[in-house]
Amino acid sequence: MDADAEKAAVKNASRRYGEVTHIRFSADELASLKGIAERDGVTVSEVVRRLVRAEVGHLPIASEALRPAIVDMTDQLRRVGVNFNQAVRAMNDGRAAQDEDIERALVAVGDLVRQFREELKTMTVESRKAREARP
Repeated sequence: MDADAEKAAVKNASRRYGEVTHIRFSADELASLKGIAERDGVTVSEVVRRLVRAEVGHLPIASEALRPAIVDMTDQLRRVGVNFNQAVRAMNDGRAAQDEDIERALVAVGDLVRQFREELKTMTVESRKAREARP
């Protein structure tokens, strides 16, 4: 990679992720990271980001094998959210019995569904390397 292309790549990564850090690894550690990156088809930086996310309790990025199932679950959760919204609207419009406890419960469940859906969507984000490799 020529110097201009390398600077552009660093600038794009900095814009996308914000902060840059430099870490020293032993030869064995770096070889392990490179092996994981090659196996998963991602960059070493992405491997480190995934390890950090896992350590702080964020959901992992889904493998290619799991991605279709997670996308399907995300769509099903969207449908559940739509049904919850319809139930709350029906209560607000007087088409269904309105009970404050039930309404609060429906809103809380709807919020959880949306949160879970967003977490699943985050798991299916492809790395830049994987997106660029697609035809």
